[in-house]
Amino acid sequence: MDCKLASKHSIPKSKLFVSCDLVGSTHFKQTEPGWQKIFLSFYWEFPQFIHEANRVQAEIDGGQTAFRLWKAVGDELIFEVLVGDEAAVSRAVRVWIRAIDEYEKQVLIDRKLALKGGAFIATFPGPDSESTVPIDPGEGQSDEPVVHQNAKALSGQRAPTKYLYDYFGPSVDTGFRIFGHSSRRYFTLSVEVAWAISLAAHSAAGQKVGFETHTTKDFVFRGAHVLKGVWRAREYPIFAIDRESRDAVNEAVSAMNGSAISASKIIDVCHACATDENWPFSLYLPNSTNEAFQVEPEDAMAGLYHSEPTLEGAETVDRVSLRAGEDLIPANTPLG
Repeated sequence: MDCKLASKHSIPKSKLFVSCDLVGSTHFKQTEPGWQKIFLSFYWEFPQFIHEANRVQAEIDGGQTAFRLWKAVGDELIFEVLVGDEAAVSRAVRVWIRAIDEYEKQVLIDRKLALKGGAFIATFPGPDSESTVPIDPGEGQSDEPVVHQNAKALSGQRAPTKYLYDYFGPSVDTGFRIFGHSSRRYFTLSVEVAWAISLAAHSAAGQKVGFETHTTKDFVFRGAHVLKGVWRAREYPIFAIDRESRDAVNEAVSAMNGSAISASKIIDVCHACATDENWPFSLYLPNSTNEAFQVEPEDAMAGLYHSEPTLEGAETVDRVSLRAGEDLIPANTPLG
Protein backbone atom coordinates (compact mmCIF):
# COMPACT_ATOMS: atom_id res chain seq x y z
CA MET A 1 0.00 0.00 0.00
CA ASP A 2 1.23 3.48 -0.84
CA CYS A 3 2.01 5.15 2.49
CA LYS A 4 0.63 8.38 1.06
CA LEU A 5 -2.85 6.95 1.61
CA ALA A 6 -2.05 6.16 5.22
CA SER A 7 -0.69 9.67 5.76
CA LYS A 8 -3.95 11.26 4.64
CA HIS A 9 -5.61 10.36 7.94
CA SER A 10 -2.43 10.63 10.02
CA ILE A 11 -2.52 14.34 10.78
CA PRO A 12 -0.50 14.81 13.98
CA LYS A 13 -2.69 15.94 16.85
CA SER A 14 -3.43 15.57 20.53
CA LYS A 15 -6.97 15.32 21.82
CA LEU A 16 -8.23 15.92 25.33
CA PHE A 17 -10.93 13.53 26.53
CA VAL A 18 -13.13 14.60 29.44
CA SER A 19 -15.63 12.41 31.25
CA CYS A 20 -18.80 13.02 33.24
CA ASP A 21 -20.41 10.07 35.02
CA LEU A 22 -23.53 9.87 37.17
CA VAL A 23 -22.69 8.61 40.67
CA GLY A 24 -25.27 6.35 42.31
CA SER A 25 -27.12 5.70 39.06
CA THR A 26 -27.54 1.93 39.47
CA HIS A 27 -29.31 2.21 42.82
CA PHE A 28 -31.36 5.16 41.56
CA LYS A 29 -32.69 3.18 38.59
CA GLN A 30 -33.80 0.31 40.80
CA THR A 31 -35.50 2.36 43.50
CA GLU A 32 -36.90 5.53 41.91
CA PRO A 33 -40.06 5.40 39.74
CA GLY A 34 -39.75 7.44 36.57
CA TRP A 35 -35.95 7.37 36.75
CA GLN A 36 -35.76 7.56 32.96
CA LYS A 37 -36.54 11.29 33.02
CA ILE A 38 -33.46 12.25 35.04
CA PHE A 39 -31.21 10.24 32.71
CA LEU A 40 -32.75 11.72 29.59
CA SER A 41 -32.20 15.09 31.20
CA PHE A 42 -28.54 14.22 31.66
CA TYR A 43 -28.11 13.20 28.03
CA TRP A 44 -29.94 16.24 26.66
CA GLU A 45 -29.26 18.99 29.18
CA PHE A 46 -25.71 18.39 30.32
CA PRO A 47 -24.36 19.36 26.84
CA GLN A 48 -26.27 22.63 27.25
CA PHE A 49 -24.45 23.22 30.53
CA ILE A 50 -21.17 22.70 28.69
CA HIS A 51 -22.25 25.34 26.20
CA GLU A 52 -23.17 27.77 28.97
CA ALA A 53 -19.94 27.15 30.88
CA ASN A 54 -18.06 27.82 27.66
CA ARG A 55 -19.92 31.11 27.26
CA VAL A 56 -19.12 32.19 30.82
CA GLN A 57 -15.46 31.36 30.32
CA ALA A 58 -15.46 33.33 27.06
CA GLU A 59 -16.49 36.43 29.02
CA ILE A 60 -13.37 35.95 31.12
CA ASP A 61 -10.78 35.23 28.44
CA GLY A 62 -12.54 35.70 25.08
CA GLY A 63 -11.75 32.13 24.03
CA GLN A 64 -13.86 29.20 22.92
CA THR A 65 -13.43 25.46 23.36
CA ALA A 66 -14.93 23.12 20.76
CA PHE A 67 -16.30 20.12 22.67
CA ARG A 68 -17.51 17.18 20.62
CA LEU A 69 -19.18 14.03 21.91
CA TRP A 70 -16.92 11.01 21.57
CA LYS A 71 -19.17 8.38 23.10
CA ALA A 72 -21.82 7.65 25.69
CA VAL A 73 -20.98 4.66 27.87
CA GLY A 74 -24.08 3.85 29.91
CA ASP A 75 -24.42 6.73 32.38
CA GLU A 76 -21.15 8.34 31.31
CA LEU A 77 -20.63 10.99 28.64
CA ILE A 78 -17.15 11.47 27.19
CA PHE A 79 -16.35 14.48 25.03
CA GLU A 80 -13.21 15.24 23.04
CA VAL A 81 -11.36 18.50 22.39
CA LEU A 82 -8.60 19.14 19.87
CA VAL A 83 -5.86 20.96 21.80
CA GLY A 84 -2.93 22.95 20.42
CA ASP A 85 -1.23 24.29 23.53
CA GLU A 86 -1.18 24.04 27.31
CA ALA A 87 -3.66 26.88 27.83
CA ALA A 88 -6.22 25.09 25.64
CA VAL A 89 -5.99 22.00 27.86
CA SER A 90 -6.28 24.05 31.04
CA ARG A 91 -9.21 26.09 29.74
CA ALA A 92 -11.17 23.05 28.54
CA VAL A 93 -10.81 21.27 31.88
CA ARG A 94 -12.00 24.36 33.79
CA VAL A 95 -15.01 24.76 31.49
CA TRP A 96 -15.84 21.09 31.95
CA ILE A 97 -15.66 21.24 35.75
CA ARG A 98 -17.77 24.41 35.76
CA ALA A 99 -20.43 22.53 33.76
CA ILE A 100 -20.32 19.61 36.19
CA ASP A 101 -20.63 21.88 39.23
CA GLU A 102 -23.54 23.85 37.78
CA TYR A 103 -25.41 20.75 36.64
CA GLU A 104 -25.21 19.32 40.14
CA LYS A 105 -26.42 22.56 41.70
CA GLN A 106 -29.27 23.19 39.29
CA VAL A 107 -30.48 19.70 38.36
CA LEU A 108 -29.25 17.12 40.85
CA ILE A 109 -29.54 19.12 44.06
CA ASP A 110 -32.72 17.32 45.17
CA ARG A 111 -31.74 13.94 43.74
CA LYS A 112 -29.68 11.16 45.24
CA LEU A 113 -27.20 11.57 42.46
CA ALA A 114 -23.92 13.35 41.84
CA LEU A 115 -21.30 13.60 39.10
CA LYS A 116 -17.70 12.51 38.82
CA GLY A 117 -15.17 12.60 36.03
CA GLY A 118 -11.63 12.75 34.78
CA ALA A 119 -9.45 13.79 31.85
CA PHE A 120 -6.74 12.29 29.68
CA ILE A 121 -4.93 13.16 26.46
CA ALA A 122 -4.32 10.85 23.51
CA THR A 123 -1.86 11.67 20.73
CA PHE A 124 -2.20 10.63 17.09
CA PRO A 125 -0.99 8.97 14.93
CA GLY A 126 1.29 7.68 17.66
CA PRO A 127 1.32 6.25 20.23
CA ASP A 128 -2.46 6.22 19.72
CA SER A 129 -4.35 5.45 16.53
CA GLU A 130 -7.70 5.98 14.87
CA SER A 131 -9.84 2.99 14.02
CA THR A 132 -12.88 2.15 11.95
CA VAL A 133 -15.49 -0.55 12.47
CA PRO A 134 -17.90 -1.52 9.67
CA ILE A 135 -21.49 -0.90 10.77
CA ASP A 136 -22.77 -3.50 8.33
CA PRO A 137 -21.03 -6.85 9.01
CA GLY A 138 -20.96 -7.53 5.28
CA GLU A 139 -19.01 -4.35 4.61
CA GLY A 140 -15.75 -5.74 5.99
CA GLN A 141 -15.47 -8.70 3.60
CA SER A 142 -12.18 -8.22 1.79
CA ASP A 143 -8.90 -10.03 1.20
CA GLU A 144 -6.99 -6.81 1.75
CA PRO A 145 -5.08 -6.48 5.06
CA VAL A 146 -7.12 -4.75 7.73
CA VAL A 147 -4.53 -2.01 8.26
CA HIS A 148 -5.02 -0.92 4.66
CA GLN A 149 -8.80 -1.22 4.85
CA ASN A 150 -8.71 0.94 7.97
CA ALA A 151 -6.50 3.57 6.28
CA LYS A 152 -8.82 3.74 3.27
CA ALA A 153 -11.87 4.14 5.49
CA LEU A 154 -10.16 7.00 7.35
CA SER A 155 -8.92 8.80 4.24
CA GLY A 156 -10.98 11.26 2.27
CA GLN A 157 -14.52 12.12 3.25
CA ARG A 158 -15.82 10.23 6.27
CA ALA A 159 -18.77 7.88 5.84
CA PRO A 160 -20.53 7.67 9.24
CA THR A 161 -23.32 5.54 7.78
CA LYS A 162 -20.77 2.86 6.83
CA TYR A 163 -18.23 3.01 9.65
CA LEU A 164 -18.01 3.71 13.34
CA TYR A 165 -14.95 5.91 13.87
CA ASP A 166 -13.07 5.40 17.11
CA TYR A 167 -9.68 5.61 18.84
CA PHE A 168 -7.42 3.02 20.43
CA GLY A 169 -4.00 2.98 21.99
CA PRO A 170 -2.09 3.11 25.30
CA SER A 171 -3.31 6.59 26.25
CA VAL A 172 -6.94 5.59 25.79
CA ASP A 173 -6.56 2.41 27.85
CA THR A 174 -4.76 4.33 30.58
CA GLY A 175 -7.35 7.10 30.48
CA PHE A 176 -10.11 4.68 31.42
CA ARG A 177 -7.95 3.30 34.23
CA ILE A 178 -7.59 6.87 35.52
CA PHE A 179 -11.34 7.44 35.28
CA GLY A 180 -11.68 4.46 37.62
CA HIS A 181 -9.89 6.42 40.35
CA SER A 182 -12.23 9.40 40.15
CA SER A 183 -14.93 10.25 42.68
CA ARG A 184 -17.47 12.96 43.37
CA ARG A 185 -14.75 15.00 45.03
CA TYR A 186 -11.68 14.14 42.97
CA PHE A 187 -11.55 14.81 39.22
CA THR A 188 -8.63 12.63 38.15
CA LEU A 189 -6.03 13.61 35.55
CA SER A 190 -3.55 11.75 33.39
CA VAL A 191 0.07 12.85 33.62
CA GLU A 192 -0.21 14.68 30.29
CA VAL A 193 -3.24 16.69 31.45
CA ALA A 194 -1.65 17.55 34.80
CA TRP A 195 1.55 18.52 33.00
CA ALA A 196 -0.20 20.82 30.52
CA ILE A 197 -2.28 22.55 33.20
CA SER A 198 0.76 23.01 35.43
CA LEU A 199 2.76 24.56 32.59
CA ALA A 200 -0.15 26.89 31.81
CA ALA A 201 -0.36 27.82 35.50
CA HIS A 202 3.39 28.42 35.68
CA SER A 203 3.20 30.75 32.67
CA ALA A 204 0.17 32.59 34.09
CA ALA A 205 1.70 33.07 37.54
CA GLY A 206 2.14 36.74 38.32
CA GLN A 207 0.06 37.87 35.35
CA LYS A 208 -3.06 39.98 35.77
CA VAL A 209 -5.11 37.72 33.50
CA GLY A 210 -5.38 33.95 33.27
CA PHE A 211 -4.12 33.06 36.73
CA GLU A 212 -7.60 32.04 37.95
CA THR A 213 -8.22 29.77 34.96
CA HIS A 214 -4.71 28.36 34.78
CA THR A 215 -4.07 27.26 38.34
CA THR A 216 -3.03 24.25 40.39
CA LYS A 217 -4.28 25.62 43.71
CA ASP A 218 -6.93 22.90 43.88
CA PHE A 219 -4.62 20.09 42.77
CA VAL A 220 -3.98 17.12 45.03
CA PHE A 221 -1.76 14.08 44.67
CA ARG A 222 -3.80 10.90 44.96
CA GLY A 223 -0.82 8.63 45.19
CA ALA A 224 1.09 6.35 42.84
CA HIS A 225 -0.90 3.34 41.70
CA VAL A 226 -0.16 0.26 39.64
CA LEU A 227 -2.65 0.48 36.79
CA LYS A 228 -3.29 -2.88 35.15
CA GLY A 229 -1.27 -3.19 31.96
CA VAL A 230 0.17 0.33 32.21
CA TRP A 231 3.84 1.36 32.16
CA ARG A 232 5.09 -2.17 32.73
CA ALA A 233 3.38 -2.32 36.13
CA ARG A 234 5.34 0.65 37.45
CA GLU A 235 3.37 2.89 39.83
CA TYR A 236 1.65 5.69 37.95
CA PRO A 237 1.27 9.08 39.71
CA ILE A 238 -2.35 10.23 39.78
CA PHE A 239 -3.14 13.90 40.26
CA ALA A 240 -6.66 15.21 40.71
CA ILE A 241 -8.57 18.44 41.01
CA ASP A 242 -10.26 18.64 44.38
CA ARG A 243 -13.74 19.95 43.67
CA GLU A 244 -14.28 20.53 47.39
CA SER A 245 -10.99 22.29 48.04
CA ARG A 246 -12.76 25.47 49.23
CA ASP A 247 -14.78 23.68 51.89
CA ALA A 248 -13.76 25.10 55.29
CA VAL A 249 -13.14 21.70 56.88
CA ASN A 250 -11.17 20.46 53.88
CA GLU A 251 -9.08 23.62 53.88
CA ALA A 252 -8.27 23.16 57.57
CA VAL A 253 -7.34 19.51 57.11
CA SER A 254 -5.27 20.35 54.04
CA ALA A 255 -3.30 22.90 56.06
CA MET A 256 -2.24 20.07 58.40
CA ASN A 257 -0.73 18.16 55.50
CA GLY A 258 1.82 20.81 54.64
CA SER A 259 2.13 23.22 51.74
CA ALA A 260 0.00 22.95 48.63
CA ILE A 261 1.40 21.23 45.55
CA SER A 262 3.10 23.83 43.38
CA ALA A 263 2.95 23.83 39.60
CA SER A 264 6.72 23.42 39.44
CA LYS A 265 6.62 20.24 41.56
CA ILE A 266 3.94 18.74 39.32
CA ILE A 267 5.98 19.66 36.25
CA ASP A 268 9.02 17.93 37.72
CA VAL A 269 7.07 14.70 38.33
CA CYS A 270 5.53 14.71 34.85
CA HIS A 271 8.85 15.46 33.17
CA ALA A 272 10.51 12.62 35.07
CA CYS A 273 7.81 10.21 33.90
CA ALA A 274 8.05 11.33 30.27
CA THR A 275 11.83 10.88 30.18
CA ASP A 276 11.68 7.31 31.51
CA GLU A 277 12.82 4.92 28.78
CA ASN A 278 9.67 2.81 29.11
CA TRP A 279 7.16 5.69 29.15
CA PRO A 280 4.61 4.73 26.46
CA PHE A 281 2.86 8.10 26.05
CA SER A 282 3.42 11.30 24.12
CA LEU A 283 2.14 14.87 23.99
CA TYR A 284 1.94 16.98 20.83
CA LEU A 285 1.04 20.65 21.24
CA PRO A 286 2.12 22.47 18.06
CA ASN A 287 1.38 25.93 19.48
CA SER A 288 3.30 25.30 22.70
CA THR A 289 6.32 27.41 23.58
CA ASN A 290 7.98 24.19 24.74
CA GLU A 291 9.94 22.80 21.79
CA ALA A 292 9.64 19.26 23.15
CA PHE A 293 5.88 19.37 22.59
CA GLN A 294 6.27 20.66 19.02
CA VAL A 295 7.86 17.44 17.78
CA GLU A 296 5.42 15.67 15.48
CA PRO A 297 4.55 12.15 16.64
CA GLU A 298 5.48 9.22 14.45
CA ASP A 299 2.76 6.98 13.07
CA ALA A 300 2.48 3.98 15.39
CA MET A 301 1.26 1.83 12.49
CA ALA A 302 3.90 2.89 9.95
CA GLY A 303 5.65 -0.47 10.19
CA LEU A 304 2.41 -2.30 9.51
CA TYR A 305 1.76 -0.32 6.33
CA HIS A 306 5.16 -1.41 5.01
CA SER A 307 5.06 -5.03 6.17
CA GLU A 308 1.47 -5.96 5.30
CA PRO A 309 1.22 -7.06 1.66
CA THR A 310 -1.35 -5.54 -0.64
CA LEU A 311 -3.34 -7.21 -3.41
CA GLU A 312 -1.70 -5.01 -6.02
CA GLY A 313 0.61 -7.08 -8.23
CA ALA A 314 0.03 -10.25 -6.23
CA GLU A 315 -1.00 -13.52 -7.80
CA THR A 316 -4.67 -14.17 -7.11
CA VAL A 317 -6.64 -17.36 -6.92
CA ASP A 318 -8.87 -18.04 -9.89
CA ARG A 319 -12.21 -18.38 -8.10
CA VAL A 320 -13.86 -19.63 -11.31
CA SER A 321 -11.40 -22.52 -11.40
CA LEU A 322 -12.10 -23.26 -7.76
CA ARG A 323 -15.79 -23.43 -8.46
CA ALA A 324 -15.01 -25.80 -11.36
CA GLY A 325 -13.41 -28.21 -8.91
CA GLU A 326 -9.70 -27.61 -9.58
CA ASP A 327 -7.61 -28.45 -6.50
CA LEU A 328 -4.74 -26.08 -5.87
CA ILE A 329 -3.72 -28.20 -2.86
CA PRO A 330 -3.66 -32.01 -3.20
CA ALA A 331 -6.43 -33.63 -1.24
CA ASN A 332 -4.00 -35.86 0.67
CA THR A 333 -1.81 -32.94 1.87
CA PRO A 334 -1.56 -33.07 5.68
CA LEU A 335 -2.80 -29.96 7.49
CA GLY A 336 -1.20 -28.34 10.55
